Amino acid sequence: MAVAERAETGGEASQAGYHAQIKAENRARIIRAARDLFLARGYDKTSLAQIAKEARVSTGTLFKRYPSKAALFAAVTSEQWQLDVEYAAPPPPGDPQYGLDHIGRDYACLVSRPGTAALCRLIITELPQMPELADIVGTGFAIDRGPFFDRLRDYLEAEAQAGTLDFRSADGQPLSASEVAERFLGMICSQFLWPQLVRTDFVPPNPTDAAIVDEAVALMLSRYGTGS
Repeated sequence: MAVAERAETGGEASQAGYHAQIKAENRARIIRAARDLFLARGYDKTSLAQIAKEARVSTGTLFKRYPSKAALFAAVTSEQWQLDVEYAAPPPPGDPQYGLDHIGRDYACLVSRPGTAALCRLIITELPQMPELADIVGTGFAIDRGPFFDRLRDYLEAEAQAGTLDFRSADGQPLSASEVAERFLGMICSQFLWPQLVRTDFVPPNPTDAAIVDEAVALMLSRYGTGS
């Protein structure tokens, strides 16, 4: 390759990297500004124009990425619920005590993140007046759903296929992995998140506290473990 061609190619790559960086920075500012304004003013009283001004981007840039306020709110809640990269894959099946403990501690950290309870409370408060939030609650930010719920459900299905867990109700009826996932997360959520929704002065336990997750794991193993 000629020197001029290499220089041109390198310049194009550098320019593409620069534009990608600017795009990522704009997105981060938009999400941060939207979250702060939604929590401070409420969903109904926050406009996209206000968010664009706070994020220091043009309204055109904002509308190009998020054509509606509901779409932007969905992005805010999804960002709050994202797993860290190192926790993206579920543990391998074969040792349900380790797997449930691992996932349970990740979940405790997620629901204890600053802003999680406030966003949940905002949805609960404004849902009756803002029906467009219903889809967000159902798919993007239900208290025990989102990407984390899918990860746990897939893990439980893998353990069931491996024969280490058997999901049945007290009367012997089969249960789905989704139903069991809801029960497991509910045990943890009841200690870390739900009290914050009704008491703004509630101080949640430290998410690294082993006792709460240990108890939830023990109950799961005693109920569904096969001993294999």
